[in-house]
Amino acid sequence: MRFHRKTTALGVLAVMATAVAPAVASPAAATTTHGGAPIVITTDKGDQGLCTLNSVARQGDTYYGITAGHCLDPEHLGGRAVSVNTLSGDLLADSADLRDSDYVMEGDASIYAPDAGLDDFAWFRLNSSVDPDDTGISSRPNTGISELDALFAAPRLESGDPVPVSQNLVGTIVCKDGAMTGRTCGPVLSVNTTSQEVFALIPAIAGDSGSPLYVFGDDGRVHVVGTLSSGSPVLFNLFDGTQSHMAAVGKPGPLPQS
Repeated sequence: MRFHRKTTALGVLAVMATAVAPAVASPAAATTTHGGAPIVITTDKGDQGLCTLNSVARQGDTYYGITAGHCLDPEHLGGRAVSVNTLSGDLLADSADLRDSDYVMEGDASIYAPDAGLDDFAWFRLNSSVDPDDTGISSRPNTGISELDALFAAPRLESGDPVPVSQNLVGTIVCKDGAMTGRTCGPVLSVNTTSQEVFALIPAIAGDSGSPLYVFGDDGRVHVVGTLSSGSPVLFNLFDGTQSHMAAVGKPGPLPQS
């Protein structure tokens, strides 16, 4: 099952000014984003899909948003991506930015075929108007159940560099931050160190695709190890290894296949 969620309405932000003194225009707050934030992808057909930003990668002076490959795949989306926005409608990437993007979707790894391999990774250039938090992970759940949303609300965690998938992860408690279910945690059930997948028992639902899976480091920071790809809602989920793809971010040409 691939995670994909149609969205039909985006929030509108209204700014109210008081009339106590002559009005002075306040500078507009810069658009920002971070690992665990929701992203809305719009296609050339007008469809919209909801995914989660895995992380923000910096290459020189340019920032890139990282997410799951199927979140930018035209076949999965039903059209070519032409913009990426925040949930409230602020621009993260326009059509020009998306020309500096890429994705890969290959492999059939699943709970039934854990050795099949999987690549499900994408990146896109963030618009120059965006001032991203490239070292933070946080999330606000949007399940529609207020008690759950309050329970899984997740404050900012400082993140370090992504780390590779290793056999030492098996049995470790790891967490993910998603646009729909917020911060949820659970044990790693198995890994494929060759093709860099992680299989974990962590709640997630549609819209969480791209979520960062991370471990807690001895340095006091969290380190992304995977990108949420697919699985069964609320139970068993599959994460593609993030670090194995990071070297391709910002480079022209197709992403390397593992």
